[in-house]
Amino acid sequence: MKKYLIAGLVIEFDYRYDQYFKNNIENYIYEGSREVDHTITVKYALELQKPTSKLHRIFSKSVSGLKAYMNYDENYRNIEIWIDEDTFTDAATAEYVYTGMIFLELAQRHGLLPLHGSAINYKGDVILFAAPSGTGKSTHARMWKHLFKDDVSWVNDDKPLLDVTSEGIFVYGAPFSGQYSSNTNDKKPLKAIVFLQQGITDNVQKLNEKEALKHLMTNTLRPTEEALWDQALNHFEQIIKEIPIYLLDASLSTSAVKSIKKAIYNE
Repeated sequence: MKKYLIAGLVIEFDYRYDQYFKNNIENYIYEGSREVDHTITVKYALELQKPTSKLHRIFSKSVSGLKAYMNYDENYRNIEIWIDEDTFTDAATAEYVYTGMIFLELAQRHGLLPLHGSAINYKGDVILFAAPSGTGKSTHARMWKHLFKDDVSWVNDDKPLLDVTSEGIFVYGAPFSGQYSSNTNDKKPLKAIVFLQQGITDNVQKLNEKEALKHLMTNTLRPTEEALWDQALNHFEQIIKEIPIYLLDASLSTSAVKSIKKAIYNE
């Protein structure tokens, strides 16, 4: 089982399918001596038995029985994800979805904030484009790459992680970014958050605190526990104070890129 350093966490991770991880997760391989924070093991069975562990969570079931669940111990140090592969038409995607879901929850428990968005590195600054699926955030990020070439690189194209600290707010890449998405094992300072809505005007609006909070809450991974919600709300408060947050009425043209770049950099 290999070890990976992802967003500051040492994860021992064993998976079966390469579809989402090959030429991706290798960038995160860790060969240092730090203690492992969490172990995630994916196991398969032709028919899942009811979990006997007191600490378990059922992910999915059908009329014929269980499809997927996990066992875990105190502090989620060791996690087993069990999948009945015969009940899924695409077991590789099921594996990716469940392992990604658990990793993001672990990241929350370590004080990180997952946002649903596409994050790019522009000249050392992270610009994060956030929106529901299908809105065009990945397309908009690719237009930045098209226009500004080597000045732009990917941080994470689906699930970037924000590290909200007293020294500033930073963004991590992670290997949970989809089959065809891009990410890098990197940590860069956050410059701006841009919420996208499909439009034609390319109008840019700087959001007030109330509107910014609404969009942040809509586009973050919803915590499962009250303490994690309190933590997220504290993060939101600091982000709103320190980071400009915009709403872009984005067309599918490079003029949208030019409009938001002007707003962010005043150039």
